[in-house]
Amino acid sequence: MATAFSSLRGRLFALLFLALLLLALPLAFLSAREAERAASEDLRRALYTRLYLLGEEGPGEEEALLLELFRLAQVYGGGTGFVIGKEGVAFTEVPSPNLPPGLLEALAQGRTYQGVWRGVLYVALPREEGGFGLAVPLEGVAGLGRRLLLLYATWGGGVLLAIFLLSALGLAWALRPLGQLAKLLEARRPEDLSPLPDPGLAELRPLVWALNSRLVQVEGLLRELSEKEEAARRFARHASHELRNPLAALKGYLEVLLRKPEPRALTGALREAERMEALLSGLLRLSRLEATSPQLAPLDLRAFLERWGVEVEGEGQVLADPELLALAVENVLDNARRHGKLPLKARIQRDKEGVWLWLVDSGPGFPKDLLPRALEPFVHGGKGTGLGLALVAAVARAHGGRAWVENRGGAAVGLYLPLASLKVSPDAPFSQRG
Repeated sequence: MATAFSSLRGRLFALLFLALLLLALPLAFLSAREAERAASEDLRRALYTRLYLLGEEGPGEEEALLLELFRLAQVYGGGTGFVIGKEGVAFTEVPSPNLPPGLLEALAQGRTYQGVWRGVLYVALPREEGGFGLAVPLEGVAGLGRRLLLLYATWGGGVLLAIFLLSALGLAWALRPLGQLAKLLEARRPEDLSPLPDPGLAELRPLVWALNSRLVQVEGLLRELSEKEEAARRFARHASHELRNPLAALKGYLEVLLRKPEPRALTGALREAERMEALLSGLLRLSRLEATSPQLAPLDLRAFLERWGVEVEGEGQVLADPELLALAVENVLDNARRHGKLPLKARIQRDKEGVWLWLVDSGPGFPKDLLPRALEPFVHGGKGTGLGLALVAAVARAHGGRAWVENRGGAAVGLYLPLASLKVSPDAPFSQRG
């Protein structure tokens, strides 16, 4: 039973059967009661009419009247006639029934009496000497309801079963799109993220639309993961390549020093060691930066940048980590010293929910072939480690913003710092936009 009700089909069939029962049972009982009431009312009217006609015909003798009442009682399936005269009450049957309270009083006042007492219907009409009437048991009328209930239980049960089976077939047809959707999902390959077709059923469309939207999100997430995986592989290749070069040079210088003391070899070895130290330091900074959350605090950009002696144009208040932002400014300054030209100028521009901080040096700008990849790790113009601007981009992402590079008379590095909560994942892939 638990297995049957664990499916939508089983629950709907059970609800359908329950609904039919709730409809049929009250209808059967109400029909039986209404049939009994209608039969009793029809019997009362028929008795009254026949007694009235009998009174109009006027059989004067009491014995003749009793005989007519006896015949009339037989017509209605049995009963007892009675005549009320000066000498008392005469009945057509022995033993005679008791008359209901109020009957004699009604006849004495010249009124007709109609009523049911102890399962017997009494109808009596007044006359000069008293009155006359019939007492007919209602057993046949009461049995009508039982016969109707029995009829409902047999023929009605069969009709109810037929209705249930037909309704079940219709319900199964209505639920067919659910089965088709289940088969379609079972037949799909795990890597198939194409949208599901229209189910053809209005109630299923919201479900299919929700599934399709999730499929689009999953596809985007997988694409993003693939891009991040490719970026991580590219980063590992570049890191190994960048570290291999100074290691090879360092090994060569050391081999020279093994043969004979050579000041130039010693100087070259120290230079390559420093280069390796700078690379490892930059990689360590980059990994730490992307693994920690910034300590955000309100920051006045103009006052913050003037500490470095940078000429600032514009004003802006942001939520930023002063230490991380200082790291970005230092790397832009170092990049300007190595590849461009000082002085460095800053421009602050409000943009919707954030602020653009542009740092522009006085040099010739980025080479065109280098510009699209300037924010990627290990991309440099022949000097340095190629991690400076990658750290700047990582700082921007850590704040929920982004970085951008372009030429504005000199090399321009822009950081977008939102005023609200983080909106860009700190481990988003590197690009020109950071």
